Amino acid sequence: MSYEPDNKQHSAPVLMAEEVDRFVDGLAKAAKTKIRMPEGSNRICVCGMGGSAMSGDIIADAVLTSWDVPIQIIRSIGIPNWVDEKTLVVASSYSGNTKETLMMYDQAKAKGCKIIGITSGGELKDKCLRDGNRLLEVPTNMQPRSSSGYMIGYLANIIESMGGPKIKAELLKLVPTLRRFRGSIWMKNKGSYAKQIAEKIHGTVPAIYAAGPLLSVAVRWKNQINENSKMLAFSGTIPEMNHNEIMGWAECTHRSKLIPLFLCEEGASESLISMMNESIKILRASGLEPEVVTVWGKTELERSLKVVMLGDYVSLFLASLNGVDPMDVGQIASFKQRLAILLGRKKADKKKIKKSTKEESRNR
Repeated sequence: MSYEPDNKQHSAPVLMAEEVDRFVDGLAKAAKTKIRMPEGSNRICVCGMGGSAMSGDIIADAVLTSWDVPIQIIRSIGIPNWVDEKTLVVASSYSGNTKETLMMYDQAKAKGCKIIGITSGGELKDKCLRDGNRLLEVPTNMQPRSSSGYMIGYLANIIESMGGPKIKAELLKLVPTLRRFRGSIWMKNKGSYAKQIAEKIHGTVPAIYAAGPLLSVAVRWKNQINENSKMLAFSGTIPEMNHNEIMGWAECTHRSKLIPLFLCEEGASESLISMMNESIKILRASGLEPEVVTVWGKTELERSLKVVMLGDYVSLFLASLNGVDPMDVGQIASFKQRLAILLGRKKADKKKIKKSTKEESRNR
C-alpha cells in the first residue's frame, strides 16, 4: 500500500497522513487564539473520551511539577463530587456528540461550574452557545484523534491564561523545531526514524513503557497503533512495571510475539534514566531484546511533543505494512451508535415512568 498522493487505489491512507502532517499547524493555531477566561477557578477538570481526553493527559503531565493547580482528566459518564463552582470544566469532544462528555457537561452546568467547550460542532457547540459558555472550535472533516494538535494547543493556552506556567509561549517557540522534526520522520522520508521503528515491531504485540512526562504519551502510542495500525498494543509505566509486570515478562512462556518498547528522553532526570536502564537490563537478562526509542530535546515539553509525533508516524507506517486503512474505525463507530440507542431508550423509559407517576398521583 502506498502513501503517495498519486496512488488512487488507496486514497484513504493519504488523507490520514495529511491529517498527521498538520499536527504542528494545529498546535500553533490553537496556541495563538485569544481566550477570554472565566475568573475564579482554582482547579481544572477535563471531561472527554479517547483522543479528546488524551490531549488533557499530555498537558497535565507537562505541567505536573511546575504548577500547583490540580488538573484531573475524567473519562466517565459522571463528574467527581469535588467539582464545584470554582472548578473550570473543559468539555472536550471532537464531534461534539460524545454522549459521555455531554452527560458530564450537563452535570457541570447543574453544579454552576465555569465551562469551556472544545469541539468541531454538534450538541456540545449548541450547548455552549445556548448557555453562554466559552467555545473553542476545531476544524471539521478530520479524524477525532487527528485533532490532538488543536486540543493540546488550546489546553496549553488555557493554562497560561489562568496564570499558570508559560507553556503556551514555550509551545509557540517550539513550532519551527517541531516542523523540522516532522520533516525528518514523515511518510515521504525513506530514512524516517518512525519507519525504522515500525519495521522492527511489525508483526508483534508491543507493550509501550515510559516514565515521567512521557507516561500519557505511551498511552497515545498504544491508542494510535490500535486505531491506525489495527494492531493490539498495550502500555505501562516506569517504575510501576518493576513491581509487577516484570515478573510476567521474565516467566511468561507465551511471549514470542510480545515486545517491550521503551520511550526514553535524552535529558530526563538521572533517576528516571537509571530506572529505565535497570528495567531494560533485567529484561535482557531474561532473554528479551526490548526496543528502545530515544528522542532528544531541550525541554520536557519539546521531548513529549516529539514523541507524540513520532508515535503517530510509526502507526501510519505500521498501517502500510499491515495493508490496512488507518481511517477505518468501524467498530468504534458501531459502539457509539449502540450507546446512543441505549441511552436514548433509558431516557425514554425515564420519561414514561415520570409521566406514569404523575398520572397515578392525579388519580389518587
